Amino acid sequence: MKKYVPLTLLLALVISACSSSHFTTYRPAGSAQASWTITVIHKNELPDNFKVVINDSTVIDATTYSFSGNLEQKGKYDGKEIRLVITTSSGFLGFGAGYDALVFVSDELAATFKL
Repeated sequence: MKKYVPLTLLLALVISACSSSHFTTYRPAGSAQASWTITVIHKNELPDNFKVVINDSTVIDATTYSFSGNLEQKGKYDGKEIRLVITTSSGFLGFGAGYDALVFVSDELAATFKL
């Protein structure tokens, strides 16, 4: 049984290293309602998958199929248009490479993440 514990731990570390999520709070302009929690989840698979989740509701679930890794997808939440823009970031000499994610709510920048 003890043989399987290190293997299980290694598998859990590999799985957790293959996905990341970032979140922020946002309140639409002129709104008195509670703030939204906007989460962007990146699953580093082939192809890469990106999700935008607002208050536990998946609004956008998109996959990049292009070699550039750039992506633009739209969805709706609470009657407002949500737009996710993903661009690749090369970093410096390959260090810090990844993705930049911008989330817009009705054409207003709501969140910026480095994935």
